[in-house]
Amino acid sequence: MTSDETTWKEFVRQQVVDFCNEQGSRTFSMDDFYSSKEQPIHDFNPDNKHRREKVRQQLQILRDEGFITFLGNRGNYTLRGIEMLASEIEETKTIDLTRETPQRREHLIETYVRSTGWAKRAREAFGHDCMFKKCDNGFLKQDGTPYIEVHHILPMCDGGENALWNLSVLCAHHHRMAHFADAETRLSVKQYLEKETSWRIQNQQ
Repeated sequence: MTSDETTWKEFVRQQVVDFCNEQGSRTFSMDDFYSSKEQPIHDFNPDNKHRREKVRQQLQILRDEGFITFLGNRGNYTLRGIEMLASEIEETKTIDLTRETPQRREHLIETYVRSTGWAKRAREAFGHDCMFKKCDNGFLKQDGTPYIEVHHILPMCDGGENALWNLSVLCAHHHRMAHFADAETRLSVKQYLEKETSWRIQNQQ
């Protein structure tokens, strides 16, 4: 198989999508990605002695094209070039997202996608109680477990990332407030959650 720039780029692009689908999260590190995909990368071009550097180069190209973004201060990439992962499609297959506005589509994806990687990490890190000031809107589901929704503080459609520092857990009421309240209220909620999330992460270390 040839390894010209276009072919390498398309290969790495597909590996990124596959890896994100496998781990159920759009955000990944170079080390985790390469470790997971080292064998197919080797098989793709076994004669290349600098495969890791080649992959990093292709990730840079994909970043320049807007397919992924890079969090330089955290060393993570986030996939943006496809609207939904396979797991997200499965979770949202009962709704027609193509008819929704970007803001409401973002909210629906957050609401329905509760079992993928970063959503699990958010609940593990922040618990099952609404992070909003002294909220008591929580309730138990039929199986006796607490109901909580995972919220992106800065929405993906506005440049946010699937990363713990950008996630929070909210009751249904405050989750909708974060998305659909007036602009001043939404900003206030965003600033509060940024501060609260940062404080909780720092105090877990």
